[in-house]
Amino acid sequence: MNFDFKRNFKGTISIIGTSEIDSATKKLTIELGRLLAKNHFAIVCGGLFGVMEAVCKGAKQEGGFTIGIIPFEDKSKANKYIDVVIPVPFSQARNIIVVLSGDACIAIEGKAGTLSEMCFAWIYGKPIIALTGEINGWSSKMAGTKIDDRRNDIIYGAKSAQEAVEKLNEIFKINPNITYDMPTEF
Repeated sequence: MNFDFKRNFKGTISIIGTSEIDSATKKLTIELGRLLAKNHFAIVCGGLFGVMEAVCKGAKQEGGFTIGIIPFEDKSKANKYIDVVIPVPFSQARNIIVVLSGDACIAIEGKAGTLSEMCFAWIYGKPIIALTGEINGWSSKMAGTKIDDRRNDIIYGAKSAQEAVEKLNEIFKINPNITYDMPTEF
């Protein structure tokens, strides 16, 4: 097998968001998955439904690579678009694993679980892009803000899938070997 992840992908993007989406958010999220794959980003997510399934569906349409970190022992509970299933049967504890598995994070809508993932991404220094526009939930509320003063940047807002991927490409161009350290304080 000649699978060379580092040669084939710029990085891994943690996709966080709600498990219940309407048709407009589904369309937007599928488009995001397609654009991420076309731009050589792998996807890691919670591996279930809603935003997670839609982004993986879009990625698979373009030959992308997907990782699902599911809250069950049974791997068959992952959505059908997941390439690698990682069972983490500890309910919300998987949120930190989803975030730490990515080099950057994109938030789409979301409830309390998504907010917790945004906080973990903030603590661990991961760039965060939050989709806005006709989207509800925490991504719209947090775009353009800082969670606290431990960082100099903000949670970047993006009104479209294209804008989110352009921002990712900008982030990776500035720092092509993105690495993150443990936080010094919590």
